[in-house]
Amino acid sequence: MRFAAVTGVAMAAGLVSVPVAHAAGGGVRHDIVVKESRRGLKAFGPGFTLKLTRDGLVTRVNEDEFGDPGTGNPIVRQVIDFAGRTLRPFVCENGTYTIKAGTFKRVWRFSALERRPPIYPEQFQTAFPGFVTPFLGEIDATVTDAAGETLRVLVSDLGYEAKTRNGGFRGTYPIHGLIVDGKGKVRDRISLLGRFKSGADGANARHWIEDRGTCHQTADLKWGPGTDRVVVTGPLLVLPFNSTVVTRRH
Repeated sequence: MRFAAVTGVAMAAGLVSVPVAHAAGGGVRHDIVVKESRRGLKAFGPGFTLKLTRDGLVTRVNEDEFGDPGTGNPIVRQVIDFAGRTLRPFVCENGTYTIKAGTFKRVWRFSALERRPPIYPEQFQTAFPGFVTPFLGEIDATVTDAAGETLRVLVSDLGYEAKTRNGGFRGTYPIHGLIVDGKGKVRDRISLLGRFKSGADGANARHWIEDRGTCHQTADLKWGPGTDRVVVTGPLLVLPFNSTVVTRRH
């Protein structure tokens, strides 16, 4: 979801469950639940499951239940091939990793073809002109570090957006990943959780990012005011504007 190649840019100790926003329409509640430990990640959402370990990333989608089929909006699928692209590297505490090859698979369904509050930049609104409920992304790529060592990067990129009961907007954007060396050891860990909540028309907006990993980056997206220090991880961004970061440790 938070991938923009042209600009160079879609948890706690033990186990964490992260509830996500209400779905638009019908008062039906949908959730994404994220359960993270040092061994990896499990996530469950409306119509999908995801499991991330150092051995790989496995997702399953039930098309009859994915998102809110009652909207009539289709499921969108896309695969971005990293071959030949110049992408922002992952900058982490134990190394900087440059993507050499791999893919970014994305699946989403719009729950409502509405605009997010105006703090969301126009470029982001254009790329995703509706609430993604949910968004399911997975990166599987090979990278090299400064010493020329080849490693594997596995990243889950999730999103859930919805209108609230008072006509406001809520979004939750978890990104988790593992950078694994040739011996199967986890070298670095990505753990970012972005949250946004506002009233109607963006009133009383609150947004923040929780960082529990070892990969930390910001970038100037050049998308207008308030986008010069956006939290990113490699070619992904968490929230498409500057936001407060709360750092926590496993």
